[in-house]
Amino acid sequence: MKVIFELRKEKATANGLIPIQFVVRAEGVRIRKNVGFNTKEIYWTGSRVKPNLKKEEDNNYQFINDELQKIESKVNDIFFFFRANKLAFSKQKFLEQFEAKKDEINSNFDFFDCFEEYLTSGSLIKSYNTIKAQRTIKNYLKTFEEETGFVITFDKLNDLFYEELMKYSFFEKEIKNNYFAKIIAVLKSFVRWSIDKNYTTNRDFEKFKGIEHDVDIIYLTYDELIKLYKHDFENSRLNHVKDFYCMGCFTGLRFSDLSQLHRANITETHINISIQKTKTQNHIISLNKFSKEILDKYRGTIYEPLPKISQQKFNDYIKDCCEIIELDKPTTITWFIGTKKVQNTVPKHQLITSHTARKTFITNSLLLGMEPKAIKKIANIKKDAVLDKYMKITEEYTNQQMDKWNNHEK
Repeated sequence: MKVIFELRKEKATANGLIPIQFVVRAEGVRIRKNVGFNTKEIYWTGSRVKPNLKKEEDNNYQFINDELQKIESKVNDIFFFFRANKLAFSKQKFLEQFEAKKDEINSNFDFFDCFEEYLTSGSLIKSYNTIKAQRTIKNYLKTFEEETGFVITFDKLNDLFYEELMKYSFFEKEIKNNYFAKIIAVLKSFVRWSIDKNYTTNRDFEKFKGIEHDVDIIYLTYDELIKLYKHDFENSRLNHVKDFYCMGCFTGLRFSDLSQLHRANITETHINISIQKTKTQNHIISLNKFSKEILDKYRGTIYEPLPKISQQKFNDYIKDCCEIIELDKPTTITWFIGTKKVQNTVPKHQLITSHTARKTFITNSLLLGMEPKAIKKIANIKKDAVLDKYMKITEEYTNQQMDKWNNHEK
């Protein structure tokens, strides 16, 4: 499907004004229609009206071009309407949609087809993991529709939908409040995009809220980290996992960034890498003695710079590593499902995943006395609120240390 603008030169008036028309070609059908504006041939560039010179008469180019852009956008929306509803293209149906009021067009757009277009366009500027997470939420909403019978349309994004989604999420699926907040955030982002695309005008979704709670930050203490780092496992696979994990603990790099690390990223003193999640280019991290030792260990081997492993297997193996070195301290984690507070206490090794490596770096860096500003830069933390959560941990730690005065025998 294609739309172009052209002059109807055969309809030129005596004073040289020529009507502008658009031409639509799709599936062997050609449609011509006047747009209601005229211009002289000397001002026509082939698709728009060019500005007149100061000494020339005003040709109203800005207004005409704005209107042509609106028409082009409307035609593209109608093309999408045909695709989304799997309709055969015809001149009659096209003109019906073109002449229809805006709200009449909007009501026909399929919610999930538009969501798919949102994901496809987003993949050009967003990371793979971001799109993957958003697709999971799209699938969650689709499952909600199938299991509850509540058909989701743009027009139905109202208080009733929000209440039904909450009941389904908290009572049936028992998902955590923080994940529900993420669902709402992605949904609102998608609908705002849909409004910009003229797929809907419904703004009831703006009242939707997802309440987030502070999550427990699981990390290895300095002593636990060094114990893991120095342990030599009998299994080479576990040694590889241990080194990969510790590299994250000593640099603050995410699993995804360590997985993309190449020899070209590494000098004698620094790592220079592009951060996948935040799209940060040439992010430089100084190597400390521990990270240098790990890189030296694999220099010149088939694993250089680090052994590669899938994240799913990695999370299983790092738990095994921590269990072997007896990181068994009972650890309680807390979360909320709706208004219900849930707690679970398990041996610490069960909670160790790839994500805890970065948390270990940030927390221990604070406890070792590094400046928060430096940590923020090294760990590529964009928001102060993220670092503030770790600051609370260090406050609790210092309070515990002060309690040693109270517990000391006379």
